[in-house]
Amino acid sequence: MEVEEGRARVKVEGVFYNPRMRFCRDLDMLVFATMDSKEYFDALSASGIRGIRAALEAGKKAVFNDINPKAVKAIEENLRENGVGGEVINGDAAAVMRQRAFEHIDIDPFGSPAPFIDSACFSAKRYLSVTATDTAALCGSATNSGLKKYGAFAVKTDVYHEVGLRMLIGFVVREATKYEKALFPLISWVREHYYRVHFKIKKSTAMSARVYEKMGYLAYCSTCLRKKVLGMGEGAERCECGGKFSLIGPIWLGELKQRDFTEKVAEKAEGKLRAFLEKILAEIDAPTAYSLPALAKIHSLTLPPTDVVVGELKKLGYEASRTHYCGFCVKTDADRDMVVKILRSRKII
Repeated sequence: MEVEEGRARVKVEGVFYNPRMRFCRDLDMLVFATMDSKEYFDALSASGIRGIRAALEAGKKAVFNDINPKAVKAIEENLRENGVGGEVINGDAAAVMRQRAFEHIDIDPFGSPAPFIDSACFSAKRYLSVTATDTAALCGSATNSGLKKYGAFAVKTDVYHEVGLRMLIGFVVREATKYEKALFPLISWVREHYYRVHFKIKKSTAMSARVYEKMGYLAYCSTCLRKKVLGMGEGAERCECGGKFSLIGPIWLGELKQRDFTEKVAEKAEGKLRAFLEKILAEIDAPTAYSLPALAKIHSLTLPPTDVVVGELKKLGYEASRTHYCGFCVKTDADRDMVVKILRSRKII
């Protein structure tokens, strides 16, 4: 079976290929073209589609790796078919990254990236890209799995994707500090069944310590959906409603994107990709988000349009936006009671 994607044409028979990730790969090519790097290591290559596209569409010198000999043969054939040169390695990704350093590493596994992150943080010099499809472990649906894989606690909240993305970022950032590296998200997103983050790497003892200023916990009350942001070492008492807070974390509390970089990516985009990036750019970086239907249900309220709630919050001086992953969710630095007050207001119901 042969598929055409972007400027590449590859044979995928007998090797893993996920057509649902084409949107991700299309967006990745714009991201890669915006990065000021030459080398790209596709640690888990499968058919080689992403690395081949990186060479053809983003001008990267791609290095491919897969532990499956069948995949290695497929990659070599697909490279010839596309007239692309590139080193192909048949090895365990974690071991390869322990033996060599790469300018830009991409970890795009089937499932959790956790087993590869330590080695990737050790090896990567300038950029690290990570995909996670085990969203249940990250968003709180599988609490024990999240603890085992990512060393963080989560329960499922009303806006669970916000938690999942921040738990993933927090895990990768923590792993990198062991090697005196500070990682910062250039752009990140949630879509369908996966989380995707592209990091910029700074080698600095001082900066790797300061990243913990952007790490912490989210206190969450499942009774009233209240959320409070807590720094490392801080605690939370019982919720104002009388319910008990669950401490979610540690998670990343900082920015989910670098605005200048994301704007440059958006300038290259068209159609659905441009619309998606505009949603990301419009989104504020507050770690507190609320599902309006969930809050309205608790208080038996009529649900107003999301844009109206965002507008009312801004009028009151708060930061507020829609989210790129949920049409009925609002991100804001206002507390839960203010959002409910707006939902109660006759002006917008």
